[in-house]
Amino acid sequence: MIRAKDFNTMADYLSNLGLPFKEIISQKNINAHAEEITLDVMDASNDQSVLYYFSIQRQDNGDYVSHDYKAKMLVVPIEHGHYAGIDTLELEKQMKEIKWALFPLYKNDGLRPFFEQLDQLRTSGDRTAEELANKLALKYFANTILEDMLPFPDKSLYEKMIVVPINNDGNDIDIGQAASLLKGGSLLKYSANDESGELYWIKEEKGYLKVYPDFDVSNTIKQMPLVKQPDIIELSEMLAGLGKGKPFETALMINSRIVTGSIYVQPENKTLEFRNDKGKTVNWQLWGKLNQNKKPGKGKKGPGL
Repeated sequence: MIRAKDFNTMADYLSNLGLPFKEIISQKNINAHAEEITLDVMDASNDQSVLYYFSIQRQDNGDYVSHDYKAKMLVVPIEHGHYAGIDTLELEKQMKEIKWALFPLYKNDGLRPFFEQLDQLRTSGDRTAEELANKLALKYFANTILEDMLPFPDKSLYEKMIVVPINNDGNDIDIGQAASLLKGGSLLKYSANDESGELYWIKEEKGYLKVYPDFDVSNTIKQMPLVKQPDIIELSEMLAGLGKGKPFETALMINSRIVTGSIYVQPENKTLEFRNDKGKTVNWQLWGKLNQNKKPGKGKKGPGL
C-alpha cells in the first residue's frame, strides 16, 4: 500500500510506474475530493495495447491510499506455418513493428499489404489459415479503431489480467514489467531495493504474483544445446534480459537440426523453457548432450518438434 498526504504526491508516486499520471489526471478532470478515484488507462506505446486500472481511496483524515493496480491484455497463442502461400511467422514479425493504435496516423497504402495477406488467409478455404488470420487481427487490432472495422472473434477468451501490489519502496513492478508477466515472462527481483537482499523470481499465476527462489540460470543455459554458446559478455546480456521478463531469441541444435525460437525462465521448475518459432515447447533436455559442432541435416523429428 502507498499513502500520500495530497493527491499530487500520490500522482507522483504512481508516475514512477511508467505512466504520465499528471497529464492523464488533467485530461480526465478528476475530482480529487471524491471518496474513491478510479482511473482506466490504455497504453498503446507498444505493439499490443495494455489496459491499466487504478483505484485511489481518500480517507477521513484526507490521506490518499492505493493498494495495487490491475493490468489486462490479450494473450493470443499462435502456432505459425505456411498457409495460402504466406509465411505467417514473417507476417507477424512485420505486424509487430507497427503501433496499430496509431492507425489513423499511418498512410493506408503502406498498411494495405497486411490487410490483403490477412484477407488471403481468411478466404483460402483452409480453416487453420482462417483461424490464424483472426488471431493475428485480434492480437494487434484489439482496442484500436480497427476493432470496429474488421471481423473479430470473441476476445474475452484471450483476456488475461494481473493484480500488482504497489508499496513505493523502490522495488515495485512497473507497467512494462506487468505486461511482460502477462506474456509469460518471469522477473528477477531483490528482496530489498538497494540490491542487498536475496534474489527471487516473480511469475504470474491465475491473475496474481507468485514468488519463487532463485536458481542457477547461468548453469542451465550452459546445459542447453545452443548452436553458439555465449561468451561472458553475451551471457551477461542474456541473463539481464531474462531477468527483466524478456524472452531471449536464439537457436538450438535439436536432432541434428537448427531450431530457432526463444528461451523463457520457468522458476517453478528451476529450469528454462524453449519455444520454437511456431510457439511449440521443445523438450531440449533430451538433446542437451548433442554435439554442438555437428552440421544441420534433415534428420527425423524429435520430441517437441
